Amino acid sequence: MTENSNFFETGENAAKIGFLTVLIIGVMKGLVGFFSRSVSLQAQSIDSVTDLFSLVAVYLGMRLSKKAPSERFPYGYYRFETLISLSISILVLVTGSIILRESILVVLKPQPIKAESYAIVVSVLSIPALILLSRHTERVGNELNSQALLSQSADFKVDIYSSFLVIIGVSASTLGHPIIEGLIGSIISLLVIKMGLTLSWQALLVLMDAVVNPDRIMKIKEIIENVRGVREASKIRIRRSGPFCLGEVTIGVDQRLSVEHAHRISEEVENRVKKEIPTVESLIVHIEPRKQERIRAAIPVKEDKGMKSKVSENFGEAPYFLFVDIENEIVQRWFVRNNPALHIERKKGVAISELIIKEDATTLITAEIGNGPYHILNDSFIEIFELPEESSAEEIVEALLNGKLTRR
Repeated sequence: MTENSNFFETGENAAKIGFLTVLIIGVMKGLVGFFSRSVSLQAQSIDSVTDLFSLVAVYLGMRLSKKAPSERFPYGYYRFETLISLSISILVLVTGSIILRESILVVLKPQPIKAESYAIVVSVLSIPALILLSRHTERVGNELNSQALLSQSADFKVDIYSSFLVIIGVSASTLGHPIIEGLIGSIISLLVIKMGLTLSWQALLVLMDAVVNPDRIMKIKEIIENVRGVREASKIRIRRSGPFCLGEVTIGVDQRLSVEHAHRISEEVENRVKKEIPTVESLIVHIEPRKQERIRAAIPVKEDKGMKSKVSENFGEAPYFLFVDIENEIVQRWFVRNNPALHIERKKGVAISELIIKEDATTLITAEIGNGPYHILNDSFIEIFELPEESSAEEIVEALLNGKLTRR
């Protein structure tokens, strides 16, 4: 849980920075808006208050999400972060409604603004601060895959546009058109309401386990099907839980594999997905036995005569390796490769193992093999069968198809 604790601490720090920045901006806009009677500036001050509540909620959400899973919450508290995001969106909607009401009153009963220059200066100064804050919050939100922080960043962007509109509205009021400021306030409120609706819909989709990122499922499928030993990845289900994802998948593997072998493949699938997509917190892998339709068998042979070649009992000293492609229990093609280890003194088995892996073999049939090559090939999910007796490659393949070979 230490790694996840550090993960959430980054989000907590972003919330703290946001809180202090918004507090300063909000106080300035609130004071100037009160004395200048600028409804658009007062509206932004109200929006800042809701931002402060939102940032506190984000901070508390990050703190709670760090808690280790318990018996009552075995999947952890990550969903609390999504609930916080939904709470932020509701606050944004309430804020937008308040701003809209006040703006309509100004349109109906326009009033001149006092201390216009102060109102413009405060708005101008707030823009660069909000731009930096929005970018920082968005960057951290993307790094942590935090919906709450990304929602907050989007709200800050609305504040930036609102500040520009405040400048326009106050300037128009200075020129004798106070009704324009009311219209500007109405536009700001509609932007805020639109943002609140978008954020609430996104949070609801996550809470309902909707598929919000189909491309991620396709990427997971591609990663899994590139794992040696996996025939197919199907029934992939991914659901968001705060900044993380929890998922499950069914993989098809050769029905002849041992339980241990199939389990190692499932572990490799989970580790590979977690490595390439760090936001995947857990992946449950279901094993589904499949009849192996394609086999590429590697056989050490004494001569280059294709299926008529005599099999070599010496793994390291065999002059050639015959590779036989079998589909639906029928030999489709074969090809021969020279033994790359014939002219080297050390690590012959390693060099041969690399050749077998490079040629994408699924099966090796040999009389003897050292511990090193055995573990290299076994770790690459290549089945190894014992060579029963000296015979031709054709006879060995027939024994393989008839299930007469013994697995090492």
